[in-house]
Amino acid sequence: MKRFSRKLNRHTADNKGMTLVEMIVSFMLLSIFVVLSTIIISNVVALYYRVRGESYARQVGDIVMKKITAEVSGAEYFGDSSLDPVIYCRSLEGSDKAYDLVLVDSTDTRIRIYSADNMLKIYYYPINDDNQPVNSRSSVEWTFDKKMYNGYSLVSMDFAQANSDLNETLAEKYNIKGVDKTGYPSNVVAVYMKLKSGKYGTFTICRYVKMYNIPETGYNIEIKNYSE
Repeated sequence: MKRFSRKLNRHTADNKGMTLVEMIVSFMLLSIFVVLSTIIISNVVALYYRVRGESYARQVGDIVMKKITAEVSGAEYFGDSSLDPVIYCRSLEGSDKAYDLVLVDSTDTRIRIYSADNMLKIYYYPINDDNQPVNSRSSVEWTFDKKMYNGYSLVSMDFAQANSDLNETLAEKYNIKGVDKTGYPSNVVAVYMKLKSGKYGTFTICRYVKMYNIPETGYNIEIKNYSE
């Protein structure tokens, strides 16, 4: 009988409840764990959206640049400033400016490459052929379908000759580091773009395109004020 009583008492003592201090400590540790978990999860989600946004922006930028490169790389050179590539400085709202590129492409068509309405646009100038009127044509404005931009807007786009002061100025404007104009030949054009998404934020892109028909040295792209 005494042996049973000792076992019962020992069993009862082993099942005592938590004290108030133990409960407080447990809740404090749980709160710390929840806070740390929330911070980690938030950082992971933010990183995921950042990487995803950069990936989408890069895809859109690659498509836009592929079209620009196709036009710019084959720019014709005549040794005449009125027909050779020209950069047009266009005034925007406020004090901001846009720098468009005008050239004669590989099909002997004069074009202007610029951004408007948050999209890439290429303006094909009219052709008037008096000798063969069948070759004449009206002006055309080309652009991608808006769905191609995947929710992004091309809020700005600028061109500069890579070895010019304008290139370094635009690099500062677009917050692109390490641009040195002295490292480029005369036949390279810098293309700056800013893409913006309401979901993923703003991304800047800088690419360089070589104009194979333009002299590598001693050539300067003229900058003119644009007028409609």
